[in-house]
Amino acid sequence: MMVGCGGAVAETEQEATLETREDAIPDCSASGATYNIYYSDATYTTQVGGRGCDCGFYGYWGKSTTFRQTFYDYCSP
Repeated sequence: MMVGCGGAVAETEQEATLETREDAIPDCSASGATYNIYYSDATYTTQVGGRGCDCGFYGYWGKSTTFRQTFYDYCSP
C-alpha cells in the first residue's frame, strides 16, 4: 500500500488557457506612457521582460512575472 502527499498534479483548464491565450494589443493612442518591467524574483535585480505603451506605440519583450515595477511618463506634443 502506498501512502503519501504530492505526486503529479493534474493541469487545470485555467493553466492551459493562460499558456496559450492571445490577448488583444492594448490601445496606446492616449497621450502618455505606461510601462511595466518584470523581474525574475523579489530582489528586483534581473529583468526578464517588459510590456507597455510608449507615446502611442505598444512594446513588449521577454516574459511577465508577478515581480514588476510600473513606470509612468508624459509624451511631448
